[in-house]
Amino acid sequence: MTAANSEATVATGPSIDAKGQFVALGSTSFVERLPDGSILKRPSPALDRASERRDELRLESEIYDRLGESSLIVKKLGWDDKDCALRLEYMSNGTLREYIKSHQEVSNNQRQKWSMEAAQGLQLLHQAGVVHCDVGPHNYLLGQDLQLKITDFAGSSLDGSSTNIRPGSRYKAPRTSKNAPGNPTIHDDIFALGSTIYFIMEGKAPFEEFESEKVQNKFQDNQFPDIGATPCAKIIRDCWLGEFSCVEKVIEAINELSTS
Repeated sequence: MTAANSEATVATGPSIDAKGQFVALGSTSFVERLPDGSILKRPSPALDRASERRDELRLESEIYDRLGESSLIVKKLGWDDKDCALRLEYMSNGTLREYIKSHQEVSNNQRQKWSMEAAQGLQLLHQAGVVHCDVGPHNYLLGQDLQLKITDFAGSSLDGSSTNIRPGSRYKAPRTSKNAPGNPTIHDDIFALGSTIYFIMEGKAPFEEFESEKVQNKFQDNQFPDIGATPCAKIIRDCWLGEFSCVEKVIEAINELSTS
């Protein structure tokens, strides 16, 4: 997880006993950096959906256990079931989204490496029966060595479990026969991976200039950004068009690009 400069307080809702430096407050969790340098993730202190938030963090802990340790996944350091508190490794370079926004000079080789790591991390999830459900540059983190790791499984689907989490409009697949209304599938994740690789290569999200509803309408009509000169252009488009049956095929395509 990543850190940010802020006070260890919550602007709204009930107070929470701060244990370290405030990092983030999301719809599901309250995140701090502890004195030992690790990250502590606890249920958001807001009163609504309190039980659901605790269940989501329990699921996230279970998914970390299912996945095991990998250089492609943020490392789980501990779990306190009483407080529903998940302890994770600290990722000093923050989210992929924020890093790219502030480092436009990143080389194409590094961007292609991140694209591969993004796909490989997602592959590990799918092999373990996990659909992430919110793939995007905000849910990939960078360590000191710029190694990319996938994170945030609180809203994921495990072995087909139900979830209310969906990606943002620029990462959300249009409705097709492969992802009919209902629980997200690996095809939704692969579409979002295409938008993530687009962000890695272009430094911006697809159709950033349009409102969310218009973006979804364009996707539904198979209208996508012009990516003719973009590295990984065919890979991105094939993710969007549902041409990949699994993430392994995306990885193979990136490998072919690297060796061509």
